Amino acid sequence: MTSSKNTIDPSLGDVVFSIKTFAAAMLALGIALCFDLTNPYWAVGTVYIVAHPLSGASTSKALYRLIGTALGGTVTVILIPNLVNSPELLTLAIALWMAFCLGVSLLDRTPRSYSFMLAGYTTALTGFPIVSNPDTAFTYATARVEEIALGIICAALVNRIFFPRHAGPVLATRINAWLRDGAELAIGTLNGRGRDPSLLAAAPRLAADAVDLHSFTTHVAYDTSALRDIVGRTRILQQRMVAMLPIVSGLADVLHALEKATAGKFTPAMTALISEATVLLESGAPLAEDKRQQFLALMAKAEEEGREQQEWNGLLAHNFTARIRDLVQIWGDCLSLRQDIGSGSHHDLRWRRFGTSFDRAPIHKDYGMAIHSGLSVMLATFIATALWIYTGWPQGSAAAMMAGVLCCIFSSMDDPAPMMIKFVNVAIVTVIAAFVFEYGLMPLIHSYVELAAALGLMLVPAGLLMTRPSLALYGMGFCVNLPNMLTLQDRLNLDLASFVNSNAAMIIGMVIACGTTVLVRSVGAEWTAYRLLQSGWTDIVAAARRPEEVDFTKLLYRMVDRLGLVAPRLTMIPAESAIAQTDILRDLRNGLNTLDLQRHKQLVSRDEREPIETVLSGIAAHYQRKQKSRDAQPDEKLLKTLDQSLAALVGTGSSSAIEGARRSMTALRYTLYPDAACLPQIAADGGGGRTAKEHAA
Repeated sequence: MTSSKNTIDPSLGDVVFSIKTFAAAMLALGIALCFDLTNPYWAVGTVYIVAHPLSGASTSKALYRLIGTALGGTVTVILIPNLVNSPELLTLAIALWMAFCLGVSLLDRTPRSYSFMLAGYTTALTGFPIVSNPDTAFTYATARVEEIALGIICAALVNRIFFPRHAGPVLATRINAWLRDGAELAIGTLNGRGRDPSLLAAAPRLAADAVDLHSFTTHVAYDTSALRDIVGRTRILQQRMVAMLPIVSGLADVLHALEKATAGKFTPAMTALISEATVLLESGAPLAEDKRQQFLALMAKAEEEGREQQEWNGLLAHNFTARIRDLVQIWGDCLSLRQDIGSGSHHDLRWRRFGTSFDRAPIHKDYGMAIHSGLSVMLATFIATALWIYTGWPQGSAAAMMAGVLCCIFSSMDDPAPMMIKFVNVAIVTVIAAFVFEYGLMPLIHSYVELAAALGLMLVPAGLLMTRPSLALYGMGFCVNLPNMLTLQDRLNLDLASFVNSNAAMIIGMVIACGTTVLVRSVGAEWTAYRLLQSGWTDIVAAARRPEEVDFTKLLYRMVDRLGLVAPRLTMIPAESAIAQTDILRDLRNGLNTLDLQRHKQLVSRDEREPIETVLSGIAAHYQRKQKSRDAQPDEKLLKTLDQSLAALVGTGSSSAIEGARRSMTALRYTLYPDAACLPQIAADGGGGRTAKEHAA
């Protein structure tokens, strides 16, 4: 009972946030009224749009909104005077501009994407209302930029001066929580629970958190806390987190293969290595130099003991030590980076397997969905504008602008219709509240203080809803729409016909947006997840067929980014669905091993490349089949190809390139065929390959 109560009652921080936001809104309203600005309600609504409990997030959102508003206003000044005499061309131009900006916003997928989206629909907000007075285009657009800037400045000042909550400490807490959960995942994998449902479910969740962390660091760049200056180290840490997931899942694969090959009886060195790695992860401390030498000795011993059993066991042991080495190095880098973030130090990093780091990590871009969303915005705008023009509705411009705006706001969702319908319901409730306020309370109000007190009765409680994710839409919708529906000015204008017409037009525009979205834009989570998986399969085929066109490191980040995008959608897909049962991390590991194989192929002599090329052709053929049929499984032909190619490479020698190719082929075999029988006994290579200590050196 207590727990339920705590989840419902607002916290002190929630109350402070709502009061601060209301105070900033009233400050903006007071200044706007004092200087007789055109539409003071724009400034009030802006405060609630950019409001965020974290000061850094509020500042970044405010800056992007100001940039987008200025750009959108500029386009209004260009389009309206030149196309006002041709309504069809003007509507097409505004719709195309909104579609273009929305597409760029969806492809960017960072907090700054807000500026692109806003640049699009600001043109609709400032363009449609003035088509009957095109000579006011510059003054109207300028007025909007001024009042948006006023709202932004007021929100930023109040948020930073009074009880600021910095993004930096929140980021540090999230990093610690992720590292703790990541360590638990790795420890569970080392203890043989890599295939437990709980651990399998944890990996996608951690991927989603790691992908989201990259966006969150954008807010830290605008923070005033000590973490502002170490955003670069934070992003490198996020990249290490991303890379840790395929390392751990690959470790689960090789441990499963070793368990089959040894009947569950690991060699003493392997057992000791697992134990030492577990202790290291549990300690939360970096690896000391003496311990590092101990690890290298255990790795060399584990490989030697594996080769003494049979060649397949030796190949597995080599892959096992390689994954342990990756895990230890990447974990040490994560701890060093966390310390750098907290103290401002700068440690040298050890893990270099996947190449360089990126200032901006490569992300998945869905051009098809961006185009699809842009077309839906255009269609909704066309329908609303046609209704406005052919009915001669004086307030019809509100329908035209709201149709496009609502489509833009919810465009990032797979199926925006349910949330859009909720927003429409909130708008209807807000209209009723605005009517009661304007015609019941406003005639009794004769001063700014009385007006602020009356608005506080509605906006402060609604602001509390914005602090709860499940209720944020209701709070935001009410707080943003109420000032606009009241059209707050320096003097009262009780024009019932204008009130009904303008607000009815807004609701109708929203309904048009909902209908258009339901008909042409809404897609299911399963459909989106399948598109993400297909993109990953296309990358793997390209890696196998055209290695010169695929970057090894970019593939890693792009595929794990897709994993983070798929993860939340899997909870919405039926468990019996083929998509829900697809292991995207396995595809990621296969893609990385394919690129690794390509890299080593370039380093061996031409007469040694044939086994490698045969395997690459088989991998490409398998993922081409998956592109045609999502249920396609690796066939026996590819298994035979892997066995024959491994047999050919074992007798080739012990160069680093040959050793790397064997390691990649071995990983492909036990990843694609986890339940296949052990590799048939093959001739030893005479040299045994380099030891772990020699490889690490």
